[in-house]
Amino acid sequence: RAESRTCRTMTTALTPTATHPRAALGGGPRCVRGARAAADGRSNPSRTRGVDAIDAIPTVVPRRAALTALTAAAAAASRDLSPATASVASTSEVVREAAALATNGAGASTVAFDDATVTIPGTGQVVPVAVWYPTDGTGPTPTYPHAISVAKIARVLLNTPSRLTPRFLDRDFPLEPSAGVVRASTSAPPKNARGAVVLCHGYLGSRFDLVDLAEALAASGFVVAAPEFAESLASPDTVSAQTRPGAKPAANPSATRDVVLATAIEQSIFGEDKFTWVGERDGELHANLGGDANPTRAKVPVALVGQSAGASTATGAPGSFAARVAIAGFRPPPSEAREEVLALLGDPLLVVASAGDGVISLYPTDGGVFGPYRGIEAEVASLPAEFARFDGAGGLLDSVRAGDASRTSFVTYETGKPGSAPNPGLSLPCHISFLSSRTNDAMVDVLGPLLPVARLLGVPVLDFDRYQVTRDSDRTNAVLVPAITAWLAAVMR
Repeated sequence: RAESRTCRTMTTALTPTATHPRAALGGGPRCVRGARAAADGRSNPSRTRGVDAIDAIPTVVPRRAALTALTAAAAAASRDLSPATASVASTSEVVREAAALATNGAGASTVAFDDATVTIPGTGQVVPVAVWYPTDGTGPTPTYPHAISVAKIARVLLNTPSRLTPRFLDRDFPLEPSAGVVRASTSAPPKNARGAVVLCHGYLGSRFDLVDLAEALAASGFVVAAPEFAESLASPDTVSAQTRPGAKPAANPSATRDVVLATAIEQSIFGEDKFTWVGERDGELHANLGGDANPTRAKVPVALVGQSAGASTATGAPGSFAARVAIAGFRPPPSEAREEVLALLGDPLLVVASAGDGVISLYPTDGGVFGPYRGIEAEVASLPAEFARFDGAGGLLDSVRAGDASRTSFVTYETGKPGSAPNPGLSLPCHISFLSSRTNDAMVDVLGPLLPVARLLGVPVLDFDRYQVTRDSDRTNAVLVPAITAWLAAVMR
């Protein structure tokens, strides 16, 4: 698998600081790349730069006709629908490979799963958070309580009132874990963890969307937390604080992404001293989050990973983190926001994008559901930093194996270049190919009969129609999950 680097010369007014000594400075050769998410996951609705999927969703829809068609199709889809039982054999092998790479051959830990919750300070809102952690214990095999709310999908995509979105069609889809996952209990206590990673799902996503990566990271020694944001498809009760320009503010909005993220970190990872950390007792933990009131929090490396709108959540979160990963979406600060740019580039950064993405494209697009967009490649190029660029996740994986994990990396899946796809002749990943096949296949089971109706109404389907044909999540994640896991393990040391 070939690695390619493309350099350009750019001049910037950014200057170094003691906090961010690695920020790119002045002119000269720079290898630069990046992306602005069409579905913006930041909690500040005033930011308008780039394309926003929330803003772009059609506002004029024959609502009653659409809802009638949606309800009828969903009812047909729900008949005799069994829980999602996608094969996890291939995922189990990927988890073992990723853990072997991340632990330098030590092998995978047993993983404990806890279906936890956190409470938002001030409002009392209860937010589900899936937590995985390494353990030496044993226990029964859990199932993941994945759920799909047809009412929530109708309300978000068709703008239908809550009173007209029936909830009797909402379904539970218990998902099988990969091998080596046990239910959290007193018989499966946490063992010392090397750090923590928070996974941020996208618009109409789920806390289990990145479950393949969650299991691999936990098996490699990390505590992993995946909160459910207001835009989740699981709950019809949560309401996003973001609204379209000119629209009235949402009535009684749920907590913003930034608030949910901060609460998940403080309560599910550091609350009640549930977890212990490698080096904690001998004072060798290094400070990644200095200035925090919690001394343990200030010393434990915490990374953020997000997909689509979640990518913007991960890269836009205030503060300093051990690493940030943006998958199929990226919203760097505007160049005039100098301090924000410096903060982003002060952390290790990995961006992943595909030319096969029909939602947030790698290259410029003149039209489509979300209108013109300059592309992720141009967004990365706008950053004053040197990025190592890899054609496919295999190039990144080879680089990490060779001991050369670049702090700023850009993985692209492109047509017309040798080694750009995992195998010649295979389709490039679409927007949701990076998610687990377990959640994707459950969604396709529900949305399959609805896709013709959605296309007729001009409703965005976020590439589920493409995935329905390719079913390529397992193939994509077979290389990407080990690559991200190994990269995080390398840069978070």
